Formats: sequence, C-alpha cells, structure tokens
Amino acid sequence: MIGTRRIHLVLVAIVGAVLLGVAAAPVLAQGAEAAAGSVTVQVTPSSVPEGGGEVELFGLVRDDRGRPLENARLNFLTQTGSLGSGGRLLTTGPDGGVTDRLTVTAAELAALEENRFWLAAAVGSGGRQLVTEDVAVRIQRQPEASFKYSPGGLLVAFRDVSAGQVTSRQWDFGDGTTSTRQSPAHTFAEPGHYAVTLRVGNSVGTDEVTRLVRVFGSQGAGE
Repeated sequence: MIGTRRIHLVLVAIVGAVLLGVAAAPVLAQGAEAAAGSVTVQVTPSSVPEGGGEVELFGLVRDDRGRPLENARLNFLTQTGSLGSGGRLLTTGPDGGVTDRLTVTAAELAALEENRFWLAAAVGSGGRQLVTEDVAVRIQRQPEASFKYSPGGLLVAFRDVSAGQVTSRQWDFGDGTTSTRQSPAHTFAEPGHYAVTLRVGNSVGTDEVTRLVRVFGSQGAGE
C-alpha cells in the first residue's frame, strides 16, 4: 500500500514539474483572482471489473474564492491504464470543468497487488504550485475463499480469511447445518472429522474451499 502511494506521488512530481513549466504562465496572466484554489475529480463508475473496462473522468477547477475557473490547464494522471487525452494538458470550460476517459486492461489490473489504483488531477496555481486531488478506483476482483478454525472441544470457531471483496458467504459445516455469518462458532454433536465448506462471492464471481476439520471430544489443537 505504501509502495503504491510512493509510485503515485512520484508520478505527480514528475508530471507536475512539466505542468508548472508549461501552464504556470497562462494561469498567472489571469491575475491573482484567477488562481486555481482547488480541483475535484469525479470518476464514473467508481470501480472496474478485473477483466478491464473504462471510466469517465470529470475534473472541476475552482479559484481561491470557490468560483468555477475557466481556461485552467489541467492534467489527469493515472497509476495504470491509458488516458484518452494521452496525458496532455486540458483546458477547462466556462463551468470550470474538463473531461477525460481512462481505459484499463485485464493484464494491467492483474499486475496490481492491491484491489484499487490511483488517479489524480493536477493544475497549476497562481503561486507556481500544483493543486492536486487524488482518487482511488476500486478493482472488482473475484474473491478467493479461505478460512481458519480454532476448536475448543465440540465448539469450533471459524474465521473467514478470504481474499478480495466478499459480499456473500455460505458455510456448510458437513453435519447438515449452515451459516451465512462472516466468522461463526459452531457446536458439533459429536467428535469426528467433518468436511467444512466455505463459499464466497461478489458481483464478479464465486469461489469455494473445503477443508477436513477434526473435532475433538475435549479441547484440542487447531489452526
């Protein structure tokens, strides 16, 4: 997570240096009242499937009095994927806004360890500084089912440790009983070995894992 953040900040610093050299003069020429005070970014949709897709970007620049700033020069920056603008400077309209489009592929998303990536917008201010806004775009990954358990006699505590964004889960304890809780505790009727299955899912897909759990008549070791 820290590494991703550092990469993002390096991107901002590098592109920002170019942006200042190119865009500072036009901004300053508008006078102090026209200086960029803030920039906000809207991403639609706010997430992309792991198979890739497109998101629409809208950047809104306001001056230091909170008014929409026309003719501001803005860069969209991205940690991954390709921008429709090619990363060029874009000029805001009368409403202070500017649009762009980001396309990401399955291969690009697979190379990321986290379930999100970063976008940013940067605009030169009258003080020869960058005004930036960072936005995280969530990656809709299919979950990978996994669980741990800690027996305490016939009572066994289960813990869902599945990877990814889980929105539904179903436990089958192998004795005819089930649960939809995230981390249930279950009391078995008698000692023995039980095939316990956890099924997890989200809007992208489902996954399941089955483990043979040994249940002791008295307190025993687990994992």
